[in-house]
Amino acid sequence: MPSVAQAVLRSWAIPPAATFAIVLSALVYLRGWWLLRRAGSPDAPPWRAVTFLIGLFTLWFALASPMDVFNGLVLTAHMLQHMLLMMVAPPLILLGAPLVPMVRGLPIFAAREFAGPFLNWSVAKRVGGALTHPVVALLLMGLAMFAWHTPALYELALRSSTWHQVEHACFFLTSIIFWWPVVQPWPSRAQWPRWAMVPYLLIADLENTALSAILTFSDRVLYPSYAVVPRLFGLSALEDQVAAGAIMWVVGSLAFVVPAVIIAVQCLSRKSARPEIAVARKHYRSFDEALPTFSEVIAPVPRFLRARLTTRRLEAVSFALLFIAVGFSFVRFLSSSSDDDDQALRFAGTSGSFAVAVFAPAGDLAAGPSRFSVLVQDLGSREVLLDAAVELSAHPAAGLQASSTIAQASYEDSENKLLQSAELNLSTAGDWTVDVIVRHNSRAVEFLMPLHAVKGEVGIEFPWSYAVFFTLAAVLLLTYIRRHRTPKTCTSLPRLA
Repeated sequence: MPSVAQAVLRSWAIPPAATFAIVLSALVYLRGWWLLRRAGSPDAPPWRAVTFLIGLFTLWFALASPMDVFNGLVLTAHMLQHMLLMMVAPPLILLGAPLVPMVRGLPIFAAREFAGPFLNWSVAKRVGGALTHPVVALLLMGLAMFAWHTPALYELALRSSTWHQVEHACFFLTSIIFWWPVVQPWPSRAQWPRWAMVPYLLIADLENTALSAILTFSDRVLYPSYAVVPRLFGLSALEDQVAAGAIMWVVGSLAFVVPAVIIAVQCLSRKSARPEIAVARKHYRSFDEALPTFSEVIAPVPRFLRARLTTRRLEAVSFALLFIAVGFSFVRFLSSSSDDDDQALRFAGTSGSFAVAVFAPAGDLAAGPSRFSVLVQDLGSREVLLDAAVELSAHPAAGLQASSTIAQASYEDSENKLLQSAELNLSTAGDWTVDVIVRHNSRAVEFLMPLHAVKGEVGIEFPWSYAVFFTLAAVLLLTYIRRHRTPKTCTSLPRLA
């Protein structure tokens, strides 16, 4: 039988869509980096590719590791996840100077028709410059940190996997914006002198310290969900909150103070902290100049095929096919994603020497198949009993025309390997009783959990992911048509005498 520690380490929740996007980003970057190296560019050293890949792996680890599985039960795990998303992954990704390698790594048609012109578009430059201005970046990250750690928004993210993903995206994107002036990835230009990044980072450290102090020194549990869920790893809800605040304090301070010290030393030593920026500006004045030529792309192709490949039409067709394949794959991964974040505590009870907690979908429980997860602990020691047998059965109330259903819970279909899961079919709307039978060694107890199922909504769920895909395809098509639209010629009429 695996130990509790082994079960925790096996509790991975690999997100298909995010994993696909991260792997695709890594492949595009590596292709662009390889083209830059092959062209002899001095601005693509191996260490940049290494830091970029480590940053992507850190992002994936934060979203897929046991930290994500346990963030609804342990605040410390949630805080560690936030630190990786905000303090570790963004600066590592930016140290990889991803702009030019990502553009060069795209198919030649996409790079030349869309990515390059967009990055050279004056509106995009102004918006990007405004967002990455140090004052705006500092305010954005501070606002995101404080807003999402208010009890109302934090509880919203815990109850809904969709809002939880929005929270993570907000943390990651605002952190990319915040770290941009600090790292100043090639070939962007600094808006403030280098020494100004020292007070910039110290002000951010003050924001982080204020928020972490609220968590650390509060005499009450700020987030009600952690006060009612079963306690794991021997920490009370308040102790867990203090530990999370301490982690935020220490990790955040290191993330801000260490770069500030390095920048201060560089400035005081009178050496340019970013000599490669000057070199980079000599190479590319615009992103169009950084794009590979079509002859570079097809260089590895045998000579007898090159004559057939050097056509704009083939570039467009190959990009369209690739775009459709990647787009539909991403949409499919989004629709197949399942997340235990949508489960909430429905029942907690004790009987004999057992303490049992039952989790089910949050909100109104719709009639039909529903997934239930059960945590069994020893009542005295609160140790998780991994070898307990759990049986679930649902019985309709008197007068409800429905049949009973029974299922044996197991760890196989559960992301959290401390919980046993099973699916019960509450076939009709109305009152039900779920019977939870727990057996461990020679002991057996029974828990009765009343539930009310509501009538499920009739209709087709709006396919928002497909809508986004087709909208993006339409935008790209209209952009291409506009760029290559032939201007109408005006013929002058003969002047009448």
